[in-house]
Amino acid sequence: MSFDSLALHLVTDELRRTILNGTIRHIEQLNSHSIVLKISQSTTSHFLLISTHSVHGRVHLVERPPKGQSRSHFADFLMTHVMRGKLTAIEQVGLDRVLKLTIAPTSDVLEASPKSIIAEIMGKHSNIILVDEKSGTILESIKHIDETMSRYREVLPGLTYDPPPQPDKCHPLKLDQDAFFALVENEKINWRFLFNQIDGLSPTLAKEIIARVDDSATLDGLWEAYQQVVWYFQPSATSHPQVLVDADDSPENPKLEESANNPDRLADEDKVVDVSALKLMQFPNTESQHFETMSEALSAYYDAVTRNEAMQSERNTLRQVLHKMTASLERKQVSLRQDLESAERAEDYRIKGELLTANLHQIERGQTTIQVQDYYSPDLSELSIELDPQLSPSENAQQYFKRYTKAKRGISVLHRLIADNEADQEALQAYASEVEEAKGLKELRSIQSEFVKKDWIKETKRLSKQSESAGAFRKYISPDGFQIYVGRNSKENDLLLRRVASSRDMWLHAKQIHGSHVVIRNPENKPGIPMPTLLKAAQIAAFFSKAQHSSYVPVDYTWFRYVVKPKGTAPGFVNYTHEKTLYVEPRL
Repeated sequence: MSFDSLALHLVTDELRRTILNGTIRHIEQLNSHSIVLKISQSTTSHFLLISTHSVHGRVHLVERPPKGQSRSHFADFLMTHVMRGKLTAIEQVGLDRVLKLTIAPTSDVLEASPKSIIAEIMGKHSNIILVDEKSGTILESIKHIDETMSRYREVLPGLTYDPPPQPDKCHPLKLDQDAFFALVENEKINWRFLFNQIDGLSPTLAKEIIARVDDSATLDGLWEAYQQVVWYFQPSATSHPQVLVDADDSPENPKLEESANNPDRLADEDKVVDVSALKLMQFPNTESQHFETMSEALSAYYDAVTRNEAMQSERNTLRQVLHKMTASLERKQVSLRQDLESAERAEDYRIKGELLTANLHQIERGQTTIQVQDYYSPDLSELSIELDPQLSPSENAQQYFKRYTKAKRGISVLHRLIADNEADQEALQAYASEVEEAKGLKELRSIQSEFVKKDWIKETKRLSKQSESAGAFRKYISPDGFQIYVGRNSKENDLLLRRVASSRDMWLHAKQIHGSHVVIRNPENKPGIPMPTLLKAAQIAAFFSKAQHSSYVPVDYTWFRYVVKPKGTAPGFVNYTHEKTLYVEPRL
């Protein structure tokens, strides 16, 4: 669980330093489970996000929230009661994930008595509740909980607010060494035991204590590990807000340009593991990205989680489209091959027509079959020929001649259709590779826009507003100061050719290997590109190719004026001349 009591403990302290005594200027509801409070100090404004999402519930400051719903009953209700109110107190209730904001409203609101906005971050039971401080009455909540939903605690307007039941656990800061030893002695120590016995410990923190115990697993070692973790709850503790990212197995771990330029934002391809106020030893194969505040770390983490979930959803949608198209092409291929097999029996139709013509005097209308001597057979065996009883003998013969003519004419067409269908199947396989290898949401949406153009999926409102050149390329700077642009997929490769590259630029591509187009920008029109830059660009081209894991990869390079995209060819396909080849090791 990423947002635990320790995270709220640090956020609460941060909020006291940042927004206490601030004025509530606006409240906006983002969706059915999240709101944002705009709180102004004398010279600055801050935005406080409160989310009751069942999995991603949390409370923290954000830079600037996305636009929310145009109208919202809950947000409007809060505005009516606390608009322009002063935030007089901010507290975490016990060591629960419950935050209480006390507000002194202005005299011109509906009721001028103090109000409390209580954020309960408790998984599926999370809620945001507005309470009248004087009477303790619930005025409104973002979720209404009646007796049909909970037998233990109702949350409805007009009822008295009852805080969530407090667990009977030990307070972590009041547990000395003797009490700790008495608690764990003769017990089978695992993270679940610590979680169930000590207040404030989330499963992650409980697991962290176990992870810090050395191999001897003595009580002294367990106490030492416990102190290391619980120390962060102390008022004097110095936290280290950080997001843990799954470490790349390869020595080179490329980051997108936007991540390099903005350290507060994780790269699209980063797989976030957790967010914490301390280095988590339980995740040894991770790297940490550090932040100044817990809010910044939480924002970065949940932005990455949301982005990764959106990527997974987008990827699954594209996979389903490709699966559907592949199945359709496979069915079509089976049908075409059956038609071809039938067409290749054209000579049989001609022979049957000839034999029927030679035996018309033996056939009577209404017959369904006739046995005739096959003059075309080496042993002159008899052949059974099916007849249509509704047709005359002559019409039956003509029917076979028509089938013969149609089959002969269709063979060449069927061969072409089968070849086209096989090409379409190969194209789908290429798209499937692009979908699986896509590192960011922009790449996936770029592929999606190609699917829209092919009428494989319907265009959404979001896609219709995206401009063709909206996608960002990978960008690098060479040791000599040259900009290097790299396409992420076939569409961006085409954009590089049409919108970015000019005749004075250098173009590179892995030789006869599927991969990204690479362009070295040369705006000063220099007569040559320095070899260090060429080598770096070639290594990048090799890295973003199918030969990424090879030792040495041939990479062709030529001036862009010698690169031509034939009309009507597939995205990313080009012809080029005047090329030279470098053999490089793929790396960034």
